[in-house]
Amino acid sequence: MKRVTWLLALAAVVVLVGTGCDQIAGLDKPTVVYSAINSGASLRLTWTAVLDASGYEIKAGDSTWTTASTVTSFDVNTPAKTVEVRATNGDTKSDAATIDCGVVQTASVVLYGKSDADPTHPSGLAFTTTGAAVAMSLDNANWPSLDFVCDDVNLTCGFVNPGDYTPPLNGKGNALSEASTTFDALDIAAALGTYTTQSEVLQGGVYSLWIDPTGLGWSDDDHFAKMSVLTVEDVGGSKKVTAKFGYQPVAGLRWLVN
Repeated sequence: MKRVTWLLALAAVVVLVGTGCDQIAGLDKPTVVYSAINSGASLRLTWTAVLDASGYEIKAGDSTWTTASTVTSFDVNTPAKTVEVRATNGDTKSDAATIDCGVVQTASVVLYGKSDADPTHPSGLAFTTTGAAVAMSLDNANWPSLDFVCDDVNLTCGFVNPGDYTPPLNGKGNALSEASTTFDALDIAAALGTYTTQSEVLQGGVYSLWIDPTGLGWSDDDHFAKMSVLTVEDVGGSKKVTAKFGYQPVAGLRWLVN
């Protein structure tokens, strides 16, 4: 009987050794903050160190990077719909801290040239705080919200920054740049320096949009979007434009992945 008791005690010691203190039961999810850098081309991630982490794993789309435990910051230069950060220790990984970088899509917005006299035909375009594109009239009450005017008076059929008029409709410095690709393939807005505050728009054209509320150049107050012009029609001597949009809600970031 004493021998059996001794064997049981030995077995218990073996179990304890086999599940020793060097095993990691779990890791906390990193707490990540982020901001756009490099004129909106990159996203800088910063997080607090996670207890027992031996490193970190960062994923953006199909790309994966790893860092040492002493590194708690990383710049992602690859446009992606989502970015994930995990703490790691051997085969153990924490849950992912996930950053949603996908665009907010609006499937169809109809705008009429400002020469159209029908008060029910809106000529103004604005983006809401959630990123939806909406049409609105050019009534004075809407001036502060306007991001672009569909203008067939000063242009054949174009988009004009509201701040370009005399008197200005608001103080924004919004601009657009034509792209040589499809809407879905446009994964990053055009580089700064390629934009104009007034531009003709063509049926089938794809454009980067820069929403610059202060008109003072790139900052983390800005937003970027893309537009595909689905149709341009003549209606009673005025223009009618139907377009779809994708808006990046992360301030200052030029990524435009669907």
